[in-house]
Amino acid sequence: MLPPDRLRAAYVTARDALLAERVPAGHWVGELSTSALSTATAVMALHLANPFEYRDLIDNGLRWLAGHQNADGGWGDTVKSVSNISTTMLCRAALAITGAEREYPAVRDQVEDYITGYAGKTPQRRAAAIRRRYGKDHTFSVPILMACALGEAVPWDEVPRLPFAAAYLPQACIASPRCRW
Repeated sequence: MLPPDRLRAAYVTARDALLAERVPAGHWVGELSTSALSTATAVMALHLANPFEYRDLIDNGLRWLAGHQNADGGWGDTVKSVSNISTTMLCRAALAITGAEREYPAVRDQVEDYITGYAGKTPQRRAAAIRRRYGKDHTFSVPILMACALGEAVPWDEVPRLPFAAAYLPQACIASPRCRW
């Protein structure tokens, strides 16, 4: 552990560097990183809300996903991230939900190869891979599996139930072994 004076100095240095990044009006200006995870989620949400009204946004999102697939066939959380099963399954679900598999057969084939190599061919094994990635923390696995079920990538009975009350509980309680879902 750092001595208190070194810890304080590190804190002051970090704080001052962060505050120096503000614009004259006193706030920070920035942008979100480009993300396959958020793009796939947005594409699915827009398609489910109204595929006709949001057609251009959906198509742009699908083009972006197709253009940013990693060489191994998967996607990572950002364009600089290595592929992971969760984001890749979300992207696969976005292709399925929108029917874009027909427009992007090479993307579909590559993603299928990645998922099969990582988790196997059956929807049950794929769902198990996502659950395994997050362990007992259902706050990520359940929404991801739900989106995958909407895209018919996993059956609904593979999506664990997440009690609505979990939204109100602190993370420490959710992760506690005494907390049973």
